[in-house]
Order: sequence, then C-alpha cells, then structure tokens
Amino acid sequence: MQKQKVVDSISSDSLQQKLLVELELLFWKNENKGSVLRNKIASTYLFKAKKIMDKEKIADGYQMFLSIYKKDSHISLQYVDSIIGVTKELKNNHYPSTGYTMKGNILSAIEQYDEALKAYLIAKQYAERNNNAQQLIGLKHNIALLKTTLGKEKEALQVYRQNYNSLEKQGSAIKNSQIYIATLYKLSDSYNGIKRYDSAYFYLKKGIKASLSNKYKFYYPNFLFIYGINSYHREEYQSAIDSLRKALVLSKEDVNDINVRKGYLYLGKIYLHLKEEGKALYYLKKVDEITNESNYRLEIGETFTLLLDYYKKNKDQHNQLEIMEKMLRYESISNIKYNRLNNSIVKKYDIPQLIKDKDQLISEIRNDNKFLTYTSISFSVFLIISVSSFYIYFSKKRKNKYKIQLNKELEKVKAIEDKKVKVVKSNKDLSAKLIKEILEKLNDFECNQGYLKNDLTLIKVSKKIKTNSTYLSKVINMEKQKNFANYINDLRIEYCVSQIETNEKFRQYSIKSIAKEVGFNNIQSFAKAFFKNKGCNPVEYVKRVAG
Repeated sequence: MQKQKVVDSISSDSLQQKLLVELELLFWKNENKGSVLRNKIASTYLFKAKKIMDKEKIADGYQMFLSIYKKDSHISLQYVDSIIGVTKELKNNHYPSTGYTMKGNILSAIEQYDEALKAYLIAKQYAERNNNAQQLIGLKHNIALLKTTLGKEKEALQVYRQNYNSLEKQGSAIKNSQIYIATLYKLSDSYNGIKRYDSAYFYLKKGIKASLSNKYKFYYPNFLFIYGINSYHREEYQSAIDSLRKALVLSKEDVNDINVRKGYLYLGKIYLHLKEEGKALYYLKKVDEITNESNYRLEIGETFTLLLDYYKKNKDQHNQLEIMEKMLRYESISNIKYNRLNNSIVKKYDIPQLIKDKDQLISEIRNDNKFLTYTSISFSVFLIISVSSFYIYFSKKRKNKYKIQLNKELEKVKAIEDKKVKVVKSNKDLSAKLIKEILEKLNDFECNQGYLKNDLTLIKVSKKIKTNSTYLSKVINMEKQKNFANYINDLRIEYCVSQIETNEKFRQYSIKSIAKEVGFNNIQSFAKAFFKNKGCNPVEYVKRVAG
C-alpha cells in the first residue's frame, strides 16, 4: 500500500518536467523500491534521451532497465545488446566497452564462460583504444574471475594483487569505488582458496569496512560469506555460523548465487565438525537439491563427497548409488566446460598478452640502450617466451593431486615451443568450419567410448569419423594440445580411473584384465600411460581407492 502511494505521488507529468540528471538521481535513489515506480522513471528518462538523440544517455536509459530486470538473464541480454548497438560508434567514451563488460558479467553468471570471455576481450579492445585505465583494471579483474572458476587461484591472485596495488596508488577517492571493493573481496576469497587464512582475514576487515561505507553495499553479503568460510578454517565455528546465516538472509538465499551454495556447504561442514549430523545433512542436502548439470561448480564438489561418506557410513546403498551417478555426470560435464574455457583463456588472452608484453619489452630495451646488439635482444625475447610458455604449459597440465616435477618440465620447454610453432602453421591449413566438424565427430567418438577398442590407429579413427588422417592429427594437436597416441591414452586412463572409483567389481579385476578392458594390448604400455596421467601406478591407485 505504501509503495502504491509513492508511485501515485510521482505523476507522469511531473516526471516529464524533470531534467535527465534529476531523473537519473531519482531512479537510483529508489533502487530498493518497487519495479513499477522504477519502470516509470526509466521509461521517461529513455523517452527524453531518444528525443534529443543523445546516444550515451539512451544507453544509460537501457542500463536502468537492465538494473530492473537483472535477475532475468534473457531480458538483461536484450537490454545489454541494445546498449552495445546504440553506442558502437561512440569515440572516447566509456561505452561501448561498458556494454560488453556488462554482457560478459551476465554470461558469466549463467556460466556461458566462453561467450563471457569473448565479450570481455572485445570490451578490452575498446578500453585500450580509449586509454581507459579504470576499465582495464575492471576487465583484468573479470578475466581473473574466470581463472578462479577454473581453480587457478594463484594465477588469479596475481591479477587481484596488481589491481589492488594500482588502486592503492590512486588516493582515497578510489577506495569507495566498486572495483576497489570487488578487488578486496576477491583477494580475501583467493587467499582463503590457497589456505592463507591470516592474509584473507586482513583483506576481509578492509573489505567489510569499505563495503559498509559504500552507498550501494552490494558486496557486503559476499564479504560475510567469505568471512564465514575464513572463520571456519580458523576454527571460530560460532562466528562462522553467524556470518553465514546473516549472509544467506541478505542474499535472500538466491539459488543462482554460488556463494549461497558455498554457504550451505560450509554450514554442513561446521555441523559435521560439531557432531550435529542432522543439521549437517540438512544443509548438504540443500546444496544437492539446487545443483544441476548447468550450475555445478568445482567449489561445491566437496558436498557430494561428504554426502557419499554419510550414506556409506549408514549403509544407504540407494542414495550412495544416486550420489555416485551425479558425481560422475557433473565431473564429466564440468571437465568439458572447464577444459574449453581454459583453452580459450590461454589462446585468446594469455598468449596475446604475452606477445604484447614481449613487444613492449623489446621497445624498452631498444630505447634504454641503443648499443644493444640484435643477438642479445633475440636471446632476451627467447628467454621470456620460454619461461612464460613453460608457466602456461605447467598451469594447463596441473592436476589436483599429482604435479609433474619442475626440472622435467624445464627440459621440455624447447620441444613445447617447437610444437607451438608447428601448431600455428598447421592452423592455417584448416578452415574453422572443418575444425568444428572434426571436433563434433571426436566428441561423438568420446561419448560412444570408441577409444576402448584395442587396435586403434590414427588411420582407423579417421576412417571411422570420415575425415582425413592428416586433418585429424592437426586438430587433435591444436585443440587437445597433445598427439594422437596421448589423446587416446588419456581418454582410456580417465575412463579407467572412473571405473576404479565407482565400480567395485572393476577393482577386483587383475591389472592385466583392467588393461585389456580399457583398450591396452599389454600391461607395460598401460602402466606407463597410467603413471604419466596420474603420477602413480594402477596397483597403488586401486589400493588407495579401496582403502
């Protein structure tokens, strides 16, 4: 009733009399009011902006509607495309970069990560063209968020720290900005992720203070979630419970918010630690209930392990089987999704950025010392590319438990560089359409478990999927970042591991039978491939899983 009185008290005529700046202030002042009032203000603003044909103001009007419908991704994407469409010709403006950034944020929220990355990279091009340092910091932040999604906490943390240091140098005014607060939030979250809880706590205190002083207080619930997780790890369980519960209330328990699901998970972990299994099971089940194939994230994977342990302990075989099936399904889907995102980031962001940094360094070397010989420049550049390429390679190959020794990787740097050169050259021979067709056929091949046949060769597989063996080899090298033999072996080992972990009968097989079952002709080649992939031999792995 009160809301209706507010709406009625602002007539369309009175709105028409206001200037655009007055309408804008009125709209954001009523941000927490009903959508009827805000629609009325936004419609008037957009009408007046179109009347004077001010493209930036028109885009601002669309952004108002974007704020109203932010929970509906379909409608939000329509408005953000309108923003991009109307501003694409603007020069020396924060648009259209802002439009592409908002599009990336929406796509990332609905886990269309590849498309989000594309939007961020376009936004970055416009921001660089306009020398907009603030936007570039924001975009580096958003791309680092994608790395965090992949579990690359250390890589992301480097970006957040760089942004933090840059923002700190800009004075006190910047410390009330959203990007500064967002940086503190992700620093806290990342330090939690790498188990440096004291560092996380330091940035949490700064972040909570900054978020409360900001008029929007948008990040405050997020800080409470991270504070709750941090308190759990510092064994302050009551503080953790209070923070997480308060965060859930403030976030309205939005099931699309990954922090809400993490909040439930950590409440479950806390109550398990406090020996209150009933409460723990309640929260863990809540995560399970709101998780599906489209919104599964690595951060909540532990939920299903804990549920599985609980059902094993209580000899509930029906629920054990159900959770196992979910874990396998989620793992399979997330592997595809995250591998694709990882490849996209490396190819479309990391490597172009590395090349840009390399060119800048060459320029600086030439400017600083004109007497430097071409040989020393070439050597410096080669050294940078080699070390950086090793870093990218090592990050991409990193497994959760098994890391390849550093000295072995250093020996492989030159070979990797040669391989990359060959891959780039071979890429020119294939059209994007042909690559896509072969990848789709490979996907069918993988889904149908064609790799389990023990007599596979490159020629046989190329005939099976009806393509040229040379093209197939190039696509596997380019897109899978490995040769044909390693590609087949890795598929076989991943299948073998999933069977060992989920199929008790499979664990009873002899190693010779397991090798044959997953497509290897002999134990030696099987054991070698298994060790290369998992860092241990198959006997050890079976014993570890069997407990």
